[in-house]
Amino acid sequence: SDWSSDVCSSDLSTLFPFAATEALIAKKLVRDLEQTLARLEQKGPPETDLISIACHDLKDPLASIVMGAGFLRKAVPADDATAKRVVEAIIRSTDRMGLVIGDFHDLAKLEAGRIALDLRPWDVVAVLQGVIPSFEARAKERSLRFEVDMPATPLLAVCDRARLVQVVTKLVANAVKFTNAEGRVLLRVEGVEAAAGAGARIVVSDTGRGIAAERIPTIFDYTANARRTPRDGPGLGLPIAQALAMLHGTSIEVTSKVDEGSVFSFALAAPAA
Repeated sequence: SDWSSDVCSSDLSTLFPFAATEALIAKKLVRDLEQTLARLEQKGPPETDLISIACHDLKDPLASIVMGAGFLRKAVPADDATAKRVVEAIIRSTDRMGLVIGDFHDLAKLEAGRIALDLRPWDVVAVLQGVIPSFEARAKERSLRFEVDMPATPLLAVCDRARLVQVVTKLVANAVKFTNAEGRVLLRVEGVEAAAGAGARIVVSDTGRGIAAERIPTIFDYTANARRTPRDGPGLGLPIAQALAMLHGTSIEVTSKVDEGSVFSFALAAPAA
């Protein structure tokens, strides 16, 4: 973020002029995070070890920053627009850092085969309806239309409820990320004929910038995504979503056209008769 270098290098009592105590707290939190990052750089372990170290070493200073930022939010004078803007930027950034650390943790467990699913019949419509408000809020932040197309009746499929929400959340987040303002993101849930071996199909489509044909085979490969900038690549979200889908015995399919948008979909098995 633009403010990060100022926070790390300047006197926080001038950046947060409302109270010296809060400034000292913020400075200590930044110092804790810098020390953690320095330890990671010094250790230089293999990639798999680095994931575990990062998850462990970053969670404590991040939790302190979250608590400190919440304290600062309450302490900022109502008429100090600059300080309020900086504190809100810190909170947004820590939220994002928490998600990234969670992704690293999930990736490490997936690679080690340590994620076990609790597979049972769920009403997919009801499960996803519960998280639609968060999807709508995410789209609204980017000035996008979020639309839903679901049956009015229950639609049973075998899945791990929490992991299903995680997969769809990552697909929606990816669609929102790569769709320009005034565009559209659609979540559709539809039944699938039992003869096809599935009970439900979940589809997330967008009117975003699309994916070049030669890049589609690599979008679920986190090692390939790591070579792209955060702006150009989907990060860890899509690789984790695909790995979780495969644990469900399915896979995420993609169709896309540059400048027209993308469609991600996967099917879930019907409950045994």
